[in-house]
Amino acid sequence: MTPGDLAVLARAGVTLPPAQPPVGTFVAAAEIGGLLHVSGQAPLDPDGVPLRGRVGEEVDAAEARARARRTGLALLAAIATEPGRLARVTRVIRLLGTVNAVPEFTAIPEVLDGCSELFDSMFPDGHARTDVGLPALPNNITVEIEAVFALAPRTPEPQ
Repeated sequence: MTPGDLAVLARAGVTLPPAQPPVGTFVAAAEIGGLLHVSGQAPLDPDGVPLRGRVGEEVDAAEARARARRTGLALLAAIATEPGRLARVTRVIRLLGTVNAVPEFTAIPEVLDGCSELFDSMFPDGHARTDVGLPALPNNITVEIEAVFALAPRTPEPQ
């Protein structure tokens, strides 16, 4: 991580979990045209282990919201795998959030606010978001969120 990346984290008062390797044939993040598309991430415990469980069964709404925040941290960890990239983020453009929940659980937006509130504290211009509740997510993770970020251009390396 570069000093710029560390400054972003210090201002937000957050510590990132270890970055997750993709669990399929894809990359964690793809940059094109000033945008960074980050693949879906899961909530992680401090050791980087995905948090599992279905909302309305093993996980309550408050814990699910906390896990959505942790998923936001995992998204930032995916960005930070390239030194200097986190410092280039200027805005969150869009989130697609999915929650592993029983059919009766409909407070999906309140759960995903855990991630949105984290990002709003760091990048206050707001973002678009789609919220989806599903009966299952890969490997029984509680939340999965993907994101699109706006990036400032790379600055040339001093010679």
